[in-house]
Amino acid sequence: MTRAARPTTAQTNATLIARVRRRIARSQSIMAITGAGISAESGLPPFPGDDGARRKVNPLDCATPEAFRADPDRVWRWYDARRAEIARAEPNPAHLALARLETEGRDVFIVTWNVDDLHERAGSKQVVHLHGSVWRVRCERDGFTDENREVPLVYLPPTCPCGRELRPDVVWFGERLPAPALAAVHNHLVEARSNVLLVIGTEASFGPVLQWAHEARELGALVVTINPRPTALDAIADACLTGRASDILPGLVP
Repeated sequence: MTRAARPTTAQTNATLIARVRRRIARSQSIMAITGAGISAESGLPPFPGDDGARRKVNPLDCATPEAFRADPDRVWRWYDARRAEIARAEPNPAHLALARLETEGRDVFIVTWNVDDLHERAGSKQVVHLHGSVWRVRCERDGFTDENREVPLVYLPPTCPCGRELRPDVVWFGERLPAPALAAVHNHLVEARSNVLLVIGTEASFGPVLQWAHEARELGALVVTINPRPTALDAIADACLTGRASDILPGLVP
């Protein structure tokens, strides 16, 4: 007897995509958690990167409070180059697909680990940045915060009105995730009770992602992973879509 051939990844994806698309079509609330992979598809390599102005830079040299206190000029030169990369990048089809999900009146809540603004530039309205934003600056002396979109920066490092060097308003190694952002995610999980949770462009190895996925599933959400490689959620996900987000997400939009 001839053994039946196993379905290919493309065949498996097609079946699962059709299932997820039907669920999204009848859903009013969707949460998406996005990681470095979705930005990489717009040409932004994950931090610390290995090209351009950031080659040979150890992340501990530019992404810790200690590094900033020791050499704010060096840290800001790195971030000035990163900001220029982000300014040149464009939202890809995955960002645009998430934004289109809102056009039918759906509540689409995006939680991102990325410090760029590609979701907002694609048109998404509800975006929580767990690691902050490269377009914001903060003073550690008096708590002053502001938006700064200069590319390149006029002054390196930029300074606060109080005279202290401003730092990028991002989360560095050894720092806690911002409590307001974590609270916003928890509140949305509990109050909005999303019908679908999309976990995109991340291997989901961070503790909060695992917790949120379990909570969403317990509340009745369909949990879907979209990533080229296996993720820590594959064992509990209802659908694991293997591939690039920019190839898969447009097919999920009803």
